[in-house]
Amino acid sequence: MQLILLFAVFLPVRVSMAALDKFEPYAYARVLYDSNLFRTDGDIRKEEDDTITHLGGGLKSDLKLSRQHLLLDLKVDRALYKNFDELDHTRVDGTGAWAWQVGNLWSGTLGYKYQRKMSSFNEQFVREKDMRTTQTGFFGAGYQIHPDWKLKIGADIRDVSYQDRKRLDRDATSGLFEVQYRNTRNTRVGVRVKYTDNDLKDQDVAGVKVSNDYTETEVSGVLYWEGTAKSSFEARLGYTEQSFDELSDRDYKGSTGRLTYFWKFSSKTNVNFSVWRETSTKFDEVTTYVLTKGAKISPTWKATPKITVFGNVSYVSDDFKGQNDVVTSVGGPRRDDDIWKARLGARWQPRQFVQLSLSVSREDRDSSIDVRDFTDDQVDAKLRFNF
Repeated sequence: MQLILLFAVFLPVRVSMAALDKFEPYAYARVLYDSNLFRTDGDIRKEEDDTITHLGGGLKSDLKLSRQHLLLDLKVDRALYKNFDELDHTRVDGTGAWAWQVGNLWSGTLGYKYQRKMSSFNEQFVREKDMRTTQTGFFGAGYQIHPDWKLKIGADIRDVSYQDRKRLDRDATSGLFEVQYRNTRNTRVGVRVKYTDNDLKDQDVAGVKVSNDYTETEVSGVLYWEGTAKSSFEARLGYTEQSFDELSDRDYKGSTGRLTYFWKFSSKTNVNFSVWRETSTKFDEVTTYVLTKGAKISPTWKATPKITVFGNVSYVSDDFKGQNDVVTSVGGPRRDDDIWKARLGARWQPRQFVQLSLSVSREDRDSSIDVRDFTDDQVDAKLRFNF
């Protein structure tokens, strides 16, 4: 919020020109039943369930100052556990940004994002609360060099810190450059180059300190296609190279990409399809990287003007390439995971200011390391008020 106020002071516009385009406060209550809170394999360790009550609220706003927009998106959530109250915590998720425009050719964003949340138990066996704080400063700019050609640049600085697992702390600095061409059929094609420098804690391997620092370079072709009013397509296909300062067996060189197709099947039904092959850090839960391949389908059906039915099914194959070659070379087990997820739910909005939703979901992970297997079922009910 301080960042937005600072922008407001220095923007070259008069206060009388300001207009509050959006001011949307809201509050909600949510009850989540989790059948396997600690993501354990029932054949090895006892599964334990819990019911978590979430009480929260937030605000979305857009303050327009001439051609500039000051954006705020803030949410605070208090989670209360029925059985494991030592896990009670408060989650904060906020973003402040300046969506700027200079003349008719330059536009972009400058902002700051803060997030503090409890990390999941997907990658840890210790049944303790471990809060993760992520702070990100970001900047992006686009320049319309020609009616059909546009240049984009971007940079962000991200700091991740854990309350307990300090070995996962990291700093990442990224830069991006993209050039796009747009034709008369509303199709954009381009080339993107992204470079990231990752600074992590050193790791103790057999009594020797080993650096986990690495760089990542991605060169991709990008495509944005809007075929009709009922369908559109986005694609990113390219080559990624990750290079570690030490233990080069962890390096990765190979193809990466993501394809997403948006289809409005009818006036009441939408279906989104996506497939991908990407490197991932599992939400900053691993010190190296995972090669992730997957597919997902997400249909939505507006059954009535007030009731919407939604769902998704996904399959993900995780190859822990960043550690497998090193671990297996010293006699350790290789890790590969197959994950199925399915969710089905409905939203009911009897009035403009109130919304109720209910969903059920299942996640099943089959790992080459038996203790990493788990099945988890959830029932999620939520009541939200918009003011």
